[in-house]
Amino acid sequence: MYRTLIAVGLLTLSSVAQAGAVASSFKKETRRGANYWNAQAAIDGKLDTCWMVPGESANRGEWIELDVPKSTVDKLGMVVGWAKDEDTFKDYARVKKVRVQAFRYDEDNNLVPAGSTEAEFKDEMGMQVVDIDDLQVGDDMFGGKVRITIEDVYPGRDFPSLAVSEVLLVLGEFDAAPQIRDVSSEDKPREALVDDNPKSFWAGSSDGARIVFEAPGFSLSKVGLLPGPADYDRPKKVKVIANNRETVADIPEGGEEHWIEIPAIVGYTGSAWGKIELQILETWPGKRYPGTVALSELDLKATAYEGI
Repeated sequence: MYRTLIAVGLLTLSSVAQAGAVASSFKKETRRGANYWNAQAAIDGKLDTCWMVPGESANRGEWIELDVPKSTVDKLGMVVGWAKDEDTFKDYARVKKVRVQAFRYDEDNNLVPAGSTEAEFKDEMGMQVVDIDDLQVGDDMFGGKVRITIEDVYPGRDFPSLAVSEVLLVLGEFDAAPQIRDVSSEDKPREALVDDNPKSFWAGSSDGARIVFEAPGFSLSKVGLLPGPADYDRPKKVKVIANNRETVADIPEGGEEHWIEIPAIVGYTGSAWGKIELQILETWPGKRYPGTVALSELDLKATAYEGI
């Protein structure tokens, strides 16, 4: 009964509840704020911030742990050093090798191990995404946690402390059904975007073109755009905005569907929730109707169900 009550309580929460990151230790700071170097700095989407361990730490054995919904961890992404600039990246120690452990909740609501694997990274700036053995997180009702433990580092040029700008768990994906909430204009109906018919299409003014969509109950990771007919303008550069984070993507000319990452909010792909806005910033010119942009389909991928 106790287990059932906990499950019912958790299922009333959205994926926002899966929003935590903690670390084994972090550098103390008074001038910038007590938690400036804490784990949250590694999932904030900013390269000029980082999780940094104390100077007296040996680095090896330190860990960062993320709350994750029921899902499969497929890959691990990291910016392995403090990537504010080239100097900070080399000045501090960087991640070389890690152990990745999944945890689930048992019948007494205690965390127990659920599998582990290892990952290695190059000594390079930028986000590195590496394949790992799949890890199942959670059970039928609950999510769980993923802990990333440092096993080896590249030494810092000036400081011994390990610093990590970003951590991203890449989760397995499945299809989600989009709902179109708003469009900037409507020369052709918005319903065509979600009718699974590539021959129908939405069209509207290219100037300020935008589409607002969501998929209630799903944690969204990617949006797929299938261009409309070549007689109309087609997206060339787009911006995706989710929960005050954004990404800009270039779309090649042609008639193939193009998938765009939706910004991760709390350290794992698919952590966006609620309404998401797609802005069409630039277009490939149409042959007959320049100034009017067309899209045949808008598809979505998700990594988890909200609240599970």
